[in-house]
This record gives sequence, structure tokens and C-alpha cells, in this order.
Amino acid sequence: MRAASPNADPTEKTVKSGYLFHGAELFPAREFIGRLKGTLVDDAGGPAVEDHFDLEETGWRDIVDTARNVSFFFSPWRLIVVEASKADGAELTADAEAVLKEFFADPAPRTVLIVLYAGKLSKTKPLRKLFDKLPDAVACVEEMEPLDKIGIVEWIDRKTAALGKRISSDAVERLAETTGGDLRELDTELEKLATYIGDRKQIDAADVLTMTDGEREYKGYDLTDALERGDAARALVILDQQMPEGARGEMMLGTLAGFFRDLLYGRIGLLQGRDRREIFREIRPGIKEFYKFYPEKLRTYFAAVESFSDDEFARLAADLERLDMKIKTTDSDPRALFEALFCEFGRAVRRPGVTSKRRG
Repeated sequence: MRAASPNADPTEKTVKSGYLFHGAELFPAREFIGRLKGTLVDDAGGPAVEDHFDLEETGWRDIVDTARNVSFFFSPWRLIVVEASKADGAELTADAEAVLKEFFADPAPRTVLIVLYAGKLSKTKPLRKLFDKLPDAVACVEEMEPLDKIGIVEWIDRKTAALGKRISSDAVERLAETTGGDLRELDTELEKLATYIGDRKQIDAADVLTMTDGEREYKGYDLTDALERGDAARALVILDQQMPEGARGEMMLGTLAGFFRDLLYGRIGLLQGRDRREIFREIRPGIKEFYKFYPEKLRTYFAAVESFSDDEFARLAADLERLDMKIKTTDSDPRALFEALFCEFGRAVRRPGVTSKRRG
């Protein structure tokens, strides 16, 4: 029995009637299914139809009956995807073994049966033994092991290229670190990053930082970054983009409250004589000292922390409290209060010579 190749591009000529993927990392197998759906089309150009089953809920006879049930009027490709997540998924009753053998002896046209088994499947288990005995032309078996560091880097490069982008080595390192190498999360983050950079061709470490550490709810990082720089104009643009007219503004208020807490934490830390890098590490744990942009982020944060007198900071905190009360107790539009708060903050942050860096 030859192994499957989940990284290969399947075609109508090379696709098998059956696949058994098992192991600790099934995401590449799910990618393979996605490529199958896009490759296997019917005579009218329609994509393959996917039917999904869980062995905990549906038995093999019902699954095979579905695979055999082809429409009289048209015959699209069908993918029968079966999830097996418990130990008993590896076992087969006599009836189940019989219906599977019958199916693979005469597979339904344009039908692919794909089994995803969560965990290593021993060669002694009935399900594995059945697939292993099938001819190479009919079925494949593949154990899906977690990728090592090199494998993760190669996977990121392939995914990025498929999105029509490139990615810097620093960005790869940062992305692998923040996701822990989880392929499903990496897939989601790379698609978000490809959208985020727009027409730019390369994803850089700063983009990854923005999307993974800064993006909470609705790109809250953009707002706090603008306020730290004292860039009221940029903050007002973000207000227009992320808080449509009539919105209550709870999410933006939450971002502001978190930002003010970070500033207060820094002010208290400095009064206590604590090391600046230690303070910064506690409030921005995702920004590591070896990142190239670390010195700038450190400088910008403490410039904002030290820009206020005690009276100024108390006044801004009171403004924030009034804004919170208005949002919670009235239906009126809080945009004017947000705008006033941003402008006052911009005036207070004394940052001569610093301008906003627009992303995109």
C-alpha cells in the first residue's frame, strides 16, 4: 500500500477511491480535501459535493449507502468524509467490514471515501488492515505526524506562495512562535495577513505583530498605536473606520480602558523605580527584545507614559469614566466624546517630530 501525498495536487486521473489519514496532525489532510473539492468538478463545472459523517453518530452501512446514492439527473463528484475520533473507530463489525469491502470492490463512480482518524492507527486494527489490503490503484494510507520546525517553515512558505505573497524570515519566526506551530491557526493568520497587507507582496514581522498581538476584537492595536504616538488625526480616522455612525462603541471603549490601564501601570512602575524593560515586558509580552522594532516601541510607550502631569492624567481618566457612563446609560451617539478625548490626548502627548506611519 503506497502512502498518500496530502501535499500533492490531485487530478481526476490520480484521485483514489479511498484515503485513510491518521495521526496527530490531520490539518494537511483537510487541506487535501479542500484541493479535491476545487479540482474534481462535474460536467457543468460544478465543484465536488462533500458529505460529512462522524462514526460516533453514523454507522458504516449508512455511510456507504450514501456513497452509493447517485442522483439520476446528474453525477457530480462526491467526497464522503468520515471522522473517527475514538478508539472504537478503529474497530469494524462483521457487517461494517463486509460493506466496506463491497464498496471498494466496485467503487461508486466519481465518489471518494476519506477517513480521518484522530491518532495513530496501529496496523493490527481492523480498519487499518482493511485499507492496507486494498490495491494501490484503489486506496492510500498516510500517517500524519506533527511537523518539525523545518516542516513548519516549509508549510508557511507554501501557504504564503499559494496566496500570491512572500514572507520574511523574521515574520516566519514570529508567526510560528505566536501560533505554537498549530497549522489550523497558521492557516487562518496567513489568510488574514495576506488581506491586511493589500497590494504589498511581502509579509513582514511588523505585520505579524499587528495582527497577532495587536488585533483584539477589531484591530485595537491600530488605535493604541496612534494614541501612544499622540497622533489624534490617525485616531479619528480609525474611529470613522471602525465605529460606524450609530454604534454604541463598547469595543472601542474597552480598548481605551485597557490602554489607560497600561499607561497607569507604567506610571506606577516608574514611581517604584522599576526597570523600564521589565515594565514593558509585562504589558507587551508579545514584543520581544530581539525584534528590530523593540527599541521604537519601548520609546513610544514610555514617551506616552511620561507625557502627562498627574492632573492631566486624572482629567483624562475622568473623561473616560464619563464616556463609559454615557454609553451604558443613554442611547445618544458617543462619537463626539471619543473625538474630544482623542484630541485632548493628542495635545497632551508631547512628541515633537513624530508622525503616524500608515499601514498598508
